[in-house]
Amino acid sequence: MPIARFSFPKQWEDWTNWILGIWLCISPWALHFESETTLVENAVAVGFLLILAVVVELSSFRLWEEWINVVLGAWLLVSPWALGSARFAANADFVLVGVLVLALALYEIWDVRRNPADRT
Repeated sequence: MPIARFSFPKQWEDWTNWILGIWLCISPWALHFESETTLVENAVAVGFLLILAVVVELSSFRLWEEWINVVLGAWLLVSPWALGSARFAANADFVLVGVLVLALALYEIWDVRRNPADRT
């Protein structure tokens, strides 16, 4: 019986998204906005979804998975205002991570369209 092996993301963008997802999950406590339940739920949920997207991408790359990251990054960018956050640390966290996630996803979409054979 073959032994199942875990494989880490091969693309640097996947590594970065994985780290950003983990960061989002722990950032409410690291940046001390854990008393704001809505902000904590937002950070943990989006962080978990980023991690999940990378895990799904490990099995087989699909371009639509990058579009999920575009949506998650865009949500992070607008979430401080949509959730009515007045916490500077949470706002900065969501905006910075949102910009990075959005930029990485758009870069990967561009790269796949430029070099489609590299992702097969």
